[in-house]
Order: sequence, then C-alpha cells, then structure tokens
Amino acid sequence: MRLDHIGMVVSDLEASKKYYQDLFGFNGFSPVIDEPEQKVRIIFVKTGNPGSADIELIQPIGENSAVYNFLKKTGGGLHHLAYEVPDLDKSIEHFKQEKALVIGNIYPGAGHQGRRVVWFYTRLKELIELIER
Repeated sequence: MRLDHIGMVVSDLEASKKYYQDLFGFNGFSPVIDEPEQKVRIIFVKTGNPGSADIELIQPIGENSAVYNFLKKTGGGLHHLAYEVPDLDKSIEHFKQEKALVIGNIYPGAGHQGRRVVWFYTRLKELIELIER
C-alpha cells in the first residue's frame, strides 16, 4: 500500500491551480478530469518528486455532488487520503476486519485510468480512497 494522493476540495479549480503554482512552484498538472460517479471535476497536481503523492484538487459540480456539502460546511480543504493497493478485494476485507465502513460501491475511477476504486470511513474518522494498482 502506498499513498497515491491527498484530496483537497476547492471551489475553483483554476484559482487553486494558480495557488499551488505561486506558493509551492508546482508546474505539473493533469488535464481537468470529469468524474461522473462523484459529480466532480478534478485536477492532479504533480509535486515533482518521483514516487511522492500527488495532490488532487476536487471541485463539486452542482449541489448533488459527493463533496458539495463538505465545501459548503468547511469552505474546502483536506478531504481524503488515497492509497494504491495491489489487490482491492483483499484490501476491502482487511479494512472491514478493522471496522472501517465501506462507503458506496466499487467503480472505475475516471481520474485513475478506469482502475477500480472504493471508499472507506475509518474508526479514526478518516475518509480513505483505495485504488487498485
């Protein structure tokens, strides 16, 4: 298991992209990706270090988005940690044994080249995304 990315909810993808360019000097960005399953638009910020985690900027598309209420309540910010796992089915069983709650169904993640993705809420109140390698 390795940390793949850190998810940050934002109200404006382009303004947030500029923020990461200006403050941190990051210049590697993915194209904008529409994620219909979560009703969001995302951009991955490449931090520039091989093997290091990316930052995922997540903007809700409308009030029925998975992150709309989060943005409305908090103004945005740190939303989740995402881990890449070699075997999603085994990882799901492990997380369930550790009393983590599965949130939703497995689906092909648009931001992850269609690889299988699932979400959990842990005992420590963490929102975790697992992505099959």
